[in-house]
Amino acid sequence: MLGWWLSKVLCNIVGFMYPAYMSYKAIRTPAPDDDTQWLTYWVIFGMFSFVEFFLDIFLQWVPLYHEAKLVFLIWLAIPTFKGALKLWNDHNDKLEVYVAKLDTYIAKMQASANKDSSAKVAEKAQ
Repeated sequence: MLGWWLSKVLCNIVGFMYPAYMSYKAIRTPAPDDDTQWLTYWVIFGMFSFVEFFLDIFLQWVPLYHEAKLVFLIWLAIPTFKGALKLWNDHNDKLEVYVAKLDTYIAKMQASANKDSSAKVAEKAQ
């Protein structure tokens, strides 16, 4: 057992610092494989962080949660394991339904924002 504070620090190092460093290095290489690894990592990590935000009030009471999270983040981040790519390949088809709905919603919001901003520009021009 690592303890709450040390586990959180290690989760931040493994979850943010190492992937950010490796993403920086991937951007500087011409090969697309490492770009795919790290873009996939950030998508999976973003979804995990979003869900964890809402469940954190319950998860903080689960014994060894932060240690389990650390193991999960290591599995996601370390290119040897390719955990993020595995999750992506296993579940991408299920996400496509939501992506299509989200794209439609975003397009509607952008159209509404453009309409509102055009109206305000016209109003100021008068």
